[in-house]
Amino acid sequence: MHKFHKKIRLDRNLYTEEGAISSITICTKDKLPYFQKNELAKSCIEQLKADTQLHNVPVYAYCFMPDHLHLIIAPSAEKDIVEFVGEYKGRTTRIGWKFDINGKLWQTSFYDHFIRKEETVKDVVMYVLNNPVRKGLVLEWKDYPYSGSLIFEL
Repeated sequence: MHKFHKKIRLDRNLYTEEGAISSITICTKDKLPYFQKNELAKSCIEQLKADTQLHNVPVYAYCFMPDHLHLIIAPSAEKDIVEFVGEYKGRTTRIGWKFDINGKLWQTSFYDHFIRKEETVKDVVMYVLNNPVRKGLVLEWKDYPYSGSLIFEL
């Protein structure tokens, strides 16, 4: 008997459409709290900034939680979302090796949600930025050092 794997990815063309803004969640391997290591989180933020500049991928928001990463991003003419996330995961895994993380930093694949017309980008960005508040890590989202926007002045 053949096992059929559930297809978790939408049509690949959705990940390339201009203006298609997506909320991405990438979990760490085995949901380990790697980003409690401050220097690792800072290094991964620097890599995110470098990758977004290199490929002109707009990052509306990012939030490194202890065991996962939230991104609000859109594709660019140079990189679709799937390619960008895959390359970023590879680069940051290599960064993780410098912090004594053996093997992969991330779980396979990622979760996505395309922002619908009735949702506003600002609302989704604020939801992501308030994740550390909901988890009890800080009282105000602005106090969390591992989140921000590479598009908006916050």
